[in-house]
Amino acid sequence: MENVLKLSNENCICSSKLTYKNITEVNNNFTLHVNFNGNENFVLNKKKLRLSPHTFLAINPGTLYSDIIDSGSPVQKLSISFGKGFMDDFKTSFLKKDSSFPDNYGNSLPSHNLTFNETIFPLLGDLKYNIEHLIVLIRSNCKDELLLNEFLYHILLNYYTLLQKDMLFVEESLKDLQFVTRNEIYRRLSLAKEYLYSNFDQKISIHELSKYSCMSATHLIRSFRQAYHTTPHQFLINIRLKHAEFLLKNTSYPINKIVNTVGLDSPSTFIKLFKIRHKITPLKYRNSHYGIN
Repeated sequence: MENVLKLSNENCICSSKLTYKNITEVNNNFTLHVNFNGNENFVLNKKKLRLSPHTFLAINPGTLYSDIIDSGSPVQKLSISFGKGFMDDFKTSFLKKDSSFPDNYGNSLPSHNLTFNETIFPLLGDLKYNIEHLIVLIRSNCKDELLLNEFLYHILLNYYTLLQKDMLFVEESLKDLQFVTRNEIYRRLSLAKEYLYSNFDQKISIHELSKYSCMSATHLIRSFRQAYHTTPHQFLINIRLKHAEFLLKNTSYPINKIVNTVGLDSPSTFIKLFKIRHKITPLKYRNSHYGIN
């Protein structure tokens, strides 16, 4: 089931629940793909990426990509495609004037040629809030284009702000390095993070991770810790625990199945890590979500 809403300015919103999808096409407009439950696989620029619940992927215009869903239960997702005129207006009216971007990044490139980072991010904060409210509007069959476009503007702004903060955080952490070097390290660390997001339920070796991110193992670990104040392994554990929280809230899976689904070693390891994070056991966390004392 797909609900497609095309606005007069070529912005397009597609809300869907699908068990199967397999398309390969060139992306026409800048698009955000948001996943709310289940798994969705993408192939773009020879990268194999997987969106799990409450993550999203940005795809630039002109990118050849495949979007694949093959699931026993419906995968709920939202795709927002921003029309070229809307994007051009955003870039010229906002990005071109932005002096806070690293080394005046917004002023250093022609606004119409500016592309965004095609990688996976968690769905958090204001971006999550605005997307959830947009879904409410779509489900209520809202036809008010002024209101819908205001939400789309804020969603685009939220994404840009998220990307900017992520880059600024790394810039500040690596400020002793040259600008070009910092940018290249950021790009490679982004590759490492998207690999962790896409494969968190698998056994991941440092060799695989360093090969994917085009960095030596020692350079990757050192740079990742310096940039994000955490190690790749700790980052991976955080992804696994966040996904476990989702499963505890939204499924009746037993603990053993959750452990296997998120890629942790054993129930005892999961319970220990979960208690450190939440100060309660996974069972109490699930019961509190459902209001069970």
